[in-house]
Amino acid sequence: MTFVSLVKSSDPSKAVSDAVQLAGGLKVSGDVLIKPNLGCARPSGSGLVTNVDVICALVKMVAGQGARPLVGDLSVLGWDARKVLDAKSIKRIEEAGGELVDWSANHIEIEPPGSRVLKKVSIARPALEVDAIINVPVLKHHFLMHLSGSIENLFGLVEPSFRSRVHVLGLDEPLVDLYEFLRPRIVMNVMDATYIAQSVRPAGPYYGPTEAKSVYKADMVMACKDAVALDAVAANVIRIDPMDVEVVRIAHNRGLGDINPMTVGNARKASLKIKSSLIGKVLPYLDDVLTSQRFNPIAHPFAKRLYGKDVVSLKEARREMDSIDPSRIGVMGECMRCGHCVDACPTSNIRLNGKPTFGRDCIKCFICVEVCPNGVLAILRK
Repeated sequence: MTFVSLVKSSDPSKAVSDAVQLAGGLKVSGDVLIKPNLGCARPSGSGLVTNVDVICALVKMVAGQGARPLVGDLSVLGWDARKVLDAKSIKRIEEAGGELVDWSANHIEIEPPGSRVLKKVSIARPALEVDAIINVPVLKHHFLMHLSGSIENLFGLVEPSFRSRVHVLGLDEPLVDLYEFLRPRIVMNVMDATYIAQSVRPAGPYYGPTEAKSVYKADMVMACKDAVALDAVAANVIRIDPMDVEVVRIAHNRGLGDINPMTVGNARKASLKIKSSLIGKVLPYLDDVLTSQRFNPIAHPFAKRLYGKDVVSLKEARREMDSIDPSRIGVMGECMRCGHCVDACPTSNIRLNGKPTFGRDCIKCFICVEVCPNGVLAILRK
């Protein structure tokens, strides 16, 4: 049975602690990436970014277990990442024991095995190198996806210049591909619903939200180890059928999560009617036009003029997804059997059988080549 906790408290730290415990508890070690939603330069309480109180509570929880809490996100295209967290918030996170990670210039292109649409993606390197990820989205009514939740929050790990390709490919299916790849590394999803943004007004699909028409102070935190289940319950909270949220429907149909979990906690019956704006009703249809194979050639020039040169055509995005790098890893010297490559591989794809042997789940991140102390491993180009 999958449990989703919903806890209401005026003390965010208590809400986080109780929600995590009710969702099965948290046990971590090593390096732990706490991935909030810090997509735009808006303060805690705006409903657009994760409340810093929630972040600090998780930092203390991780540090209290002797693990190393790393905190990071990357703002959406059009926002200055340096301005997303103000000095006061940065100081509070650091005082709690957290270490801020800047991956604005630290991405790596990988090929997630088994992806349906996202055949390759440029992703933040720390997401592959840490021992665990705690996904910390903020619940808001999204102008393109109806719900911005746990699965969508992982989009912040994708290099900004690459995100326009994901949008053109349809966003929902690629996001599920990304979630399926990262899912084994995510030990907990903690959703900040202390403030819930309604009728978010966008600055365009590649520039993120600017502000909400209204914000409801809910004083609630939700948690679950299953991101699909958490998003399904979050949809119910704002009175949206979970199957109307494409990422939830697709992920459920692919067997990646439960959309009928058990809810626990003092706020398990929480419900909020969203006041949808006219632009919020129209934009999803415009997005469908941009991602349509039939209409994209017509819509693309207008989208590029409106949103900038980073917008690629659907044809270009699909061509790039199909142009897979044929490189592979070769053993070019005498292996000392130190095991660094085995420990570093994010997909546990390497075994030491006299010398390193590779399975079928290589994502071509080539981290093993980088960590090999004797240069035994090499990238072989075809």
